Amino acid sequence: MLTWLSIQGLALVDRIELSFDPALNVLTGETGAGKSLILGSVALLLGERADPDWLRAGEDRGFVEGNFDLGGRPDLLEAVRALEIEPEENCVIVRRELTGDGRNRALVNGRTVLISQLRKLGDLLVDLHGQHEHQLLLRAESQADFYDAWAGVLEARTALERDRAAIVEEERALRADRAAWERDRADEERLREDLAELSDASLETGEEERLNEERERLRQRERMLESLRTARESLAAEEGAAEGFVRRAARMLRSLASTVPDQGALADQAESLLDSLRDLAARIEGVEARALEEPLPLDQLETRLDLIHRLKRKHRTDFPGLMELRDSLWARSRAFDPGGQGLDSRDAALQQRMVEFGREVDALVDKRRREAARFERDVEARLQKLGFQKASLSIALVESDDPRNRPAIDPAAIPGLEFQFRPNAGEPPRSLRRIASGGELSRVMLAVKSLMAERDRVAVLVFDEVDQGIGGAVGEEVGRTLRALASRRQVLCITHLPLIAAHGTRHFEVVKSSTRGRTTTGVRMLTGKDREEEISRLLAGARVTETTRRQARELLDAVRDGASVPSPRARRAASRGA
Repeated sequence: MLTWLSIQGLALVDRIELSFDPALNVLTGETGAGKSLILGSVALLLGERADPDWLRAGEDRGFVEGNFDLGGRPDLLEAVRALEIEPEENCVIVRRELTGDGRNRALVNGRTVLISQLRKLGDLLVDLHGQHEHQLLLRAESQADFYDAWAGVLEARTALERDRAAIVEEERALRADRAAWERDRADEERLREDLAELSDASLETGEEERLNEERERLRQRERMLESLRTARESLAAEEGAAEGFVRRAARMLRSLASTVPDQGALADQAESLLDSLRDLAARIEGVEARALEEPLPLDQLETRLDLIHRLKRKHRTDFPGLMELRDSLWARSRAFDPGGQGLDSRDAALQQRMVEFGREVDALVDKRRREAARFERDVEARLQKLGFQKASLSIALVESDDPRNRPAIDPAAIPGLEFQFRPNAGEPPRSLRRIASGGELSRVMLAVKSLMAERDRVAVLVFDEVDQGIGGAVGEEVGRTLRALASRRQVLCITHLPLIAAHGTRHFEVVKSSTRGRTTTGVRMLTGKDREEEISRLLAGARVTETTRRQARELLDAVRDGASVPSPRARRAASRGA
């Protein structure tokens, strides 16, 4: 439900804060006070077009903000999340901001959203009836949803819509698979040649990288051998090498030790160094010998890399792509159906599925047609109570095509339906959109909505001008219907009729005032004597007397006590006030 509404800087409003009741909220006030501004602000929250003229004169910006509490409505919470909007503590705060330069933006729970997304959210939250764009039951798809829910076929229709989507997807997949089969059939020889070539190549995961590393290592081996040879020759026993110098030094130190015994340690150290040099030279020679004995398969390696490069260039892919292509070609060759029998069996199954789908659609249409008469009788009875003595609402069903005439390549769409209204006997029925009067339209919608309020998906119902052109017993019935409807869904209603206003569980008065030459619209909640005074004004206009105040109290008492009708005197006064 809409728990509170805040309006600032729009039209004649400086700032308004409203807290709504979960049941029937009525707004009254003198003509021109600004009652429609409240509902217009709600319409902005639902995504209606924002005109810069909405801004209050002298204001650079304005906004309207509303809090919708969806606690206890898991269906709505799920639907809101499907729009990629996450409720916060089961609440959705919607804000619409307008600026003087013509720009406006919409926010939901503090995050900017597209107007298209806001409209989808609005369709879930509010159904607004009157002279506004946002009227769900004026849309053919919403009429179908409503009627099918009433007739008990909405789930079956939803299942059929899923089946049709699945059939369309299977058709698409089958066409794609058949096109691929035809390509494969034309390219079968080339496919098998490519597979044989890739299979013969015996490619291994990571092979290219490993071969490149090996090639680089082989290219470095010559440099390694040259270094080993130079090191060995620098240490070798030939003249000028390190071993020869150390050997001569060791002999001289050993000769010195024979004459100077305390220099023997130097001779020992020199001889030890000579042994180390000989050992290092022998080790270098061994490494060099083993390196020379290792084969040099550089030509083979280059040949392998050249093969890989040629395959990559031919198939326009990298090495991992070659591996994937080989596996793909192998799978295609295994799955290749020379005669296309698998596709034929799938096509036959699809055709049978489409035939069954057509039968189920026809059954749905038949059920709709059988229930239409009962629906029309129930609505007509409610319309008569709401002042349409000769009116009727009929269901115009779109006839389904003969299954034999349905195209085999596409399942028939599920037929739609349309509500058609005939206000007077002898006139042809017309689409609801062609009802000129907002008041008539509001009452027609009230009659339809009252059929199954407990199944209505939206959280809030708004009625504007529902009392246009009625009074007396009809006004009383409208008020009673609104109150009954409000026991299941929150209702907001603008009215000039006391018989309707008296049924409100929360009553707001819209007032216009002037301060320092500036006109302002305000709203106040009425209780007690203030509410009696406003009902009296609705009864008698400017001629409020003690008699009309007593009549107002009787009217409020009758509604509060659950009486079927107010007193005759109150009813006559209410009729005159209308």
